[in-house]
Amino acid sequence: MKYFFILLLISSFLSSKESCINCHKDTTNMDSFHNIKDMGCASCHGGNKNSLDKADAHKNMVLNPARLEHAKIFCAKCHKDIINRVSNSIMNSMSGVLDTLKFQFKETKKITQSGGIEELRAKPTYKQSLAEDHFSKLCAACHINQDEKIFKTYTPRGGGCADCHRISKAKIIKSSSSVKIIHPKFSTKIPSKNCLKCHNRSNRIGLSYFGKFESEGYGTPYIHGKLSHKLDKSRFYYELPADIHHSKAGLDCIDCHSEVGVMGDGKKHLHMEDALDISCNDCHNPTFKPSSNYPKAAMLSALNGNISLAKEIAITAKKGTPLYNVVKDGNKTIIFRKRDGKKFTISKLSNKPYHNLEIHKRLDCSACHSKWIPSCYGCHEVYFKNGKQYDWIKHKKTKGQWMELRTYLRYESPALAVGYNKKIMPTAPGCQVLMTVFENNGSVSKPFHSFAYAAWSPHTISKSARDCIDCHFNPLTIGLGNGVLDINSSGITFMPYYDSNRSNLPISYPIDALISKDGVQFQSFSRDNARGFNKKEVKKILNAYKCIICHGKYDDKIYKDFNLSKKRFINKDTPCAKELLK
Repeated sequence: MKYFFILLLISSFLSSKESCINCHKDTTNMDSFHNIKDMGCASCHGGNKNSLDKADAHKNMVLNPARLEHAKIFCAKCHKDIINRVSNSIMNSMSGVLDTLKFQFKETKKITQSGGIEELRAKPTYKQSLAEDHFSKLCAACHINQDEKIFKTYTPRGGGCADCHRISKAKIIKSSSSVKIIHPKFSTKIPSKNCLKCHNRSNRIGLSYFGKFESEGYGTPYIHGKLSHKLDKSRFYYELPADIHHSKAGLDCIDCHSEVGVMGDGKKHLHMEDALDISCNDCHNPTFKPSSNYPKAAMLSALNGNISLAKEIAITAKKGTPLYNVVKDGNKTIIFRKRDGKKFTISKLSNKPYHNLEIHKRLDCSACHSKWIPSCYGCHEVYFKNGKQYDWIKHKKTKGQWMELRTYLRYESPALAVGYNKKIMPTAPGCQVLMTVFENNGSVSKPFHSFAYAAWSPHTISKSARDCIDCHFNPLTIGLGNGVLDINSSGITFMPYYDSNRSNLPISYPIDALISKDGVQFQSFSRDNARGFNKKEVKKILNAYKCIICHGKYDDKIYKDFNLSKKRFINKDTPCAKELLK
């Protein structure tokens, strides 16, 4: 009888592809493309697949092969190109965050590219600069290759490929006769909640898109006697208008952002916008190409399972990436929502005069169509040299402790400036650092401040655009800050609401002012091309207000042929020109 069972065991072992299946025969598949019957377990997790001894079989096995250091060994067998691209991406290195931080902390005169996470990992803690220490203890928690096990009070992040692609957790179901393992599910249909794990601070794009604005800490309204509207244990939000792409079509982040834009193109970029692939025109004024020219489109369509590959698909203008879910349907442009294949018709870019006017050529779409933007004015950074804090790179507490204090957080109509793309874009504080450093003996070293603005699309797009007056006579929009603006025979006058001196701030200008009425820039940008409006541009913007008083609607007849209208005005052949001559 004993030999019978031995022969049965050997037979079972020889008949299976690997010994793992003998003990883990009730394990579920992670998805339809990684079938355990075909791939087994060891091809991804390692170990000794030929051993029947538990300890020997599990030797050198890794629990999460999606961590990038493991993925380069296991996942790269099939996905080498993707692993290499992700490894070089800013989402992995976070070099863009670190390099900008060092610039804003006045440690570098210009932004230069570093090795990011990997560079600091190899650098002894005591030699780190102030910006590097800040990055290690506050920013690096969002590193996609972070060890998830260390997160206790925060939403778990990291895990490499799993950080984005895992859509369910593992479960172990034990019974008297067996142990069933429910393998975590992986998918290319990535839910937006996976993106929100990280993209809910800094410019808060992830929150804004869904109509959430982080409040100063008010957890109202009360529901059943408890605080509501929580982002996490200590952060709260208000409900504001969501981006139209979410409110109207329920589009997820992945419906717009391509896999090249997110996972990288293999190059090491200095800034996130360099890695970005998608633009508004790619969908609203698309270039279509035959899908047969793009094998990757067929692969992505098959992986999705909900979207059949069309004959003609849109291609991004920047990097030529195929958008398999944006297709040509006769004279229409259709977008398929990736999570379920539901289709929506995309409105084409209007050829109305306000889009085609030469004076509006420099406008980014977001300049007019962004409904609101979160603005965090004044970030008081307090550093205690004698304290200790958890370092997300070293994975232990190291000397030096940070405390962040905000001055005031608000939502408002976006200020405008010349952005990183040389176009006029929404802009907001990004960020305004007020630094206090406590030495080991408790004394305060010389404080410093570094006030900066940043231009970006806040992801609060609305179909209706801002009206003419909001752009041409709102002092906040122009970059002057909140206050009373007037134009009279003496020129431009502006009285700001915010008095920095009375607030005991070390600046002579209002905290919400980017420029003066004469176009003098108060605050810096962390991009070479970005800046506030100069004196000539301010004058030009405000001069248009004289016309807008009467012609403040987009459908006004003077805009039907604006060049003709200008010609008539110059020739003093319009009612307003004749009135000015009186």
